[in-house]
Amino acid sequence: MRTTDRRSLASLLPVAVFLGGTALSGSAGAAGAAGGPAVVQNPSHVPAPAPVVIDLSDRPTPPDAHRRAVEPHALPDGLVQVGGMVVPQAMLDGAAMVPDAGAALTDRPGPAAGGPDLSEICAFPDEVPPGIYDYDHRPGGETPRFHTVYLNFNGVPEGLYTGAENSAENRSNIARSGHPYPVYGGGEEKAIAAAQAVAADFEDWAVRVVYLERPPKVLPYTMVMVGGHSSDTTAGPSGGVAPLDCEDFGQRNVCYAFQNGAPATQQANVISQEIGHTLGLGHTSASDSVMAAGYAMTQGGDLGFNETCAPTIQVQGQAAACTGVNRCHCGVPDQQHDWQTLSTTFAPAGVDTTPPTLTLLTPADGEVFQVDDTIRVEFDPWDDVGGYGWGLRIADEAGTPLLDQVDYERAMIFDLVGLPPGTYALTGYIQDHADHVVTHAITITVEGEDGLDDTAGDETQGPGTDDGAMTTGAGDASGDATGGDPGLDDDAEGCGCVTRSPRAPAPALAVLLVLLGLRRRRA
Repeated sequence: MRTTDRRSLASLLPVAVFLGGTALSGSAGAAGAAGGPAVVQNPSHVPAPAPVVIDLSDRPTPPDAHRRAVEPHALPDGLVQVGGMVVPQAMLDGAAMVPDAGAALTDRPGPAAGGPDLSEICAFPDEVPPGIYDYDHRPGGETPRFHTVYLNFNGVPEGLYTGAENSAENRSNIARSGHPYPVYGGGEEKAIAAAQAVAADFEDWAVRVVYLERPPKVLPYTMVMVGGHSSDTTAGPSGGVAPLDCEDFGQRNVCYAFQNGAPATQQANVISQEIGHTLGLGHTSASDSVMAAGYAMTQGGDLGFNETCAPTIQVQGQAAACTGVNRCHCGVPDQQHDWQTLSTTFAPAGVDTTPPTLTLLTPADGEVFQVDDTIRVEFDPWDDVGGYGWGLRIADEAGTPLLDQVDYERAMIFDLVGLPPGTYALTGYIQDHADHVVTHAITITVEGEDGLDDTAGDETQGPGTDDGAMTTGAGDASGDATGGDPGLDDDAEGCGCVTRSPRAPAPALAVLLVLLGLRRRRA
């Protein structure tokens, strides 16, 4: 452990910030040394989102308004494929991925000001550039975290859709929009063997691997599409592909392992590598690690994560890896310590015995509103470990569900508009990775006359128009196989209408695997 005097890390180097391919120059401190590395925004991080507006007025949804066709083999602008990873283009030019590139231009707060104590987690704390391990201090983003990985052997017959990573809503930057994703073709026995080997790879951490039931939408989880071919995505040829998410800020990534006929151990190695990318690991030259570059492993058998610093694979003279994190654990940007990187983000393996809590701060129980009021719902979620998620359900006086909406962006504020006169039950709910579910319910009343003009429907918006478009809330895109949120009947899903973060509709799954009868293996 380095024991030299701590300096303000933000004063060590000037920083250029890449946002959307544009370099923004700036200085991280007056005493910065010339030639410091640039930084690039982590695509999985959404800093301080605005309140989510939920429109509950009875206006029709423009059909397919939120869907956008993409070229079969075209990644979104600013992203490039490097072997089995998809990274921001700027990383190939030497930029270090940070959660919030703008914040990396300011001085890093020390432990006394609520910032990280790098000496507790880094072997080389003074080598870490600004913006690394600052984390997201909103609820759910704390470290250490618990996490769930879902191995999807069932495919998605209705297809995934391109967009910001969201495993619960079948959205992925690598998706080929609307293209049916095929069922795994390796058979039940091989699927079970591969799943067990993947679970063994993560046995040191509180990262559970499941494959029988899809987690509920409220729970942040990584989804691995097992099977298919690279042509079923926008990726180029590879054995598997995944977004590189340094420090796993997204928590809801989707990755792909194009494995069907290979031996189960090889399939497990590929699956674990793609999961590793979504959790912040790049390729290395360690032949005994699942993060070894390429899929013709130089060492056979079931591999695991490397427990020493190993050289990363260079791309155009730069490491396409989480270079800032690597400096923390290895002192240099071009070496990666798999085990320590994962151990910094995820809690050690163990049982989570503490349920989360959730309080609806507003509105007050029994509060009365007028029909034109905007009703602000504020959440106060908590748990002793990170990785949990929460959402809101609304039912009318008869108990009919009207909305089930997850707070995917962790805004902690929903603004309800268009709620017609009546009495409503508002239920906030929260779930952690130990499947503890806690709720807080209140009742509100809306008075007055509903002045909604029912004639203003499709004439104001046509297909392909995003402005004001409404879409279903909780139960769309992935149909019954999503494993709906706790306590919600299947026929109650998809009642809410949301003006942001739109999702695909919910046709029923046409394909069911015999895997539905598989036994769950506990890691």
